[in-house]
Amino acid sequence: MTQPLLQVRQLGKRFGGFVVLDGIDFHVQPGERVGLIGPNGSGKTTLLKLILGLLSPQNGDIHLW
Repeated sequence: MTQPLLQVRQLGKRFGGFVVLDGIDFHVQPGERVGLIGPNGSGKTTLLKLILGLLSPQNGDIHLW
């Protein structure tokens, strides 16, 4: 197994008392294609903003190589 291009571990984000993301874990390997699906309000955009550095997580790690 090679080193992942993206690794997300125990990622969490809150807005006030509203929990948007809690305990998100995944990794993306080189050459892998990944989709992000879910209903409106499920945190997809928030997750992408965290990965891009537009928001700061309350907990967890994001590693982009």
